Amino acid sequence: MFSKGGLREGSGRKSIGTTKKISLTLTDDLWERLEKDCTDNNQSRSEVIRKMVESFYAN
Repeated sequence: MFSKGGLREGSGRKSIGTTKKISLTLTDDLWERLEKDCTDNNQSRSEVIRKMVESFYAN
């Protein structure tokens, strides 16, 4: 039996909210721009889209 690893209370990445799977249809141009933004800023698609949504609702 291992003394480290596995499920433990408080282990793992902390949640920032509820995860819901969605399907998003964009033009090829918009997908390319989104992917470039992700690469340029070293962020995941989720991070970039989350920031867009937060910015939209902040105004």
